[in-house]
Amino acid sequence: MSNEQNMPTGANENKSKIREYAASEVVITWEASRCQHAKECVNGLPRVFKFGERPWIDPAAASVDEIVEVIDRCPSFALGYRTEDGLNRVAPAD
Repeated sequence: MSNEQNMPTGANENKSKIREYAASEVVITWEASRCQHAKECVNGLPRVFKFGERPWIDPAAASVDEIVEVIDRCPSFALGYRTEDGLNRVAPAD
């Protein structure tokens, strides 16, 4: 299941767009404008982060612990998450 959420828009509309990909216990967020293409996600968990596919993120394809571990390695904070048990990762304020 994929759910796109548009954050406040303006002159930099593309920079503020955050996509959400939801499963029963986790929501993965992705902010394309932050991505540095370090490939920590696709190399770390290719069954969840499927380069070249649409949608390219499948949060139901791995455990929450596996997803959290890989997303925590994202150097740009382009990827984040919210878990059912209260874990949260968001990009730092610019």
